Amino acid sequence: MKKRQIFAALVAALTLAFAACDKPNNNDPNGGEVNNDPIERVIVYTVGQTENRQTLETEGEWDALLDMLCTQAQNGQTVTFFNMDQTTYYQHKEKNGTKAAKTFSTTNRDEMKAWMKKMEEEGRTVVVTYSNGTWNGMAYSSAPPATVSGDIVGTWHFVCSVVSHIDQNGSLAGSDLYVPEDGGGSMYYTFLNDGTLTLTFNAMDGTIATDNSTWTLSGDGELCSDLLPSGACWNVNWITDNTMIMSRSDLGTEEGDLLYQLQFEKE
Repeated sequence: MKKRQIFAALVAALTLAFAACDKPNNNDPNGGEVNNDPIERVIVYTVGQTENRQTLETEGEWDALLDMLCTQAQNGQTVTFFNMDQTTYYQHKEKNGTKAAKTFSTTNRDEMKAWMKKMEEEGRTVVVTYSNGTWNGMAYSSAPPATVSGDIVGTWHFVCSVVSHIDQNGSLAGSDLYVPEDGGGSMYYTFLNDGTLTLTFNAMDGTIATDNSTWTLSGDGELCSDLLPSGACWNVNWITDNTMIMSRSDLGTEEGDLLYQLQFEKE
């Protein structure tokens, strides 16, 4: 019973957070007219198998990154991106929208970039390829279950939990961050093929505690386990061999809308 109480306290603490866990250095766009409207995005993206993160301060930098991704797709790479900063797209988020993936194809580069921007505004992960003169895009709120079930197996270091508080006027009222290492400990989630899950907590004094449960994937890609914060189900927004990002929201609470995010690194 005592061990269960310890883990209940740890998992409950994970809900006390919001912020991008790190702020990578941004690259300056090259050439072209730059729109210097100040709006920050923290974009995680892959070109082929290479993963990167970039902090963008203006719309001009965002446009330049999208242009680069379109070029990389045209050069034969599969490109994927996701905006980790949920507050950026909150005003456009489809609160009651479908989670079904959206697709788009065009031979026009500007039309492709406009669609990519729209999908980012909806908080979706975007995948773009190019073939026979046509850009093809697919955007989702949760990664396809087949992708998650294959990539999630293994041990993940829990990096941080983040939560943003959006007031009744739709403005950011405050943010919090929870990082296990700040308290001197570390946490790891081990997902197995058979649907079992182990949570391991390494305490500052060297002691190790574990708890076990199960994990499941819903048909629309939500990952659920009672070892995740609040025993909730989470959208898997991003999963690679290196990084997993999950999110969920509580809308219309007494505190306003709450946006949650978990970030992990693969061991």
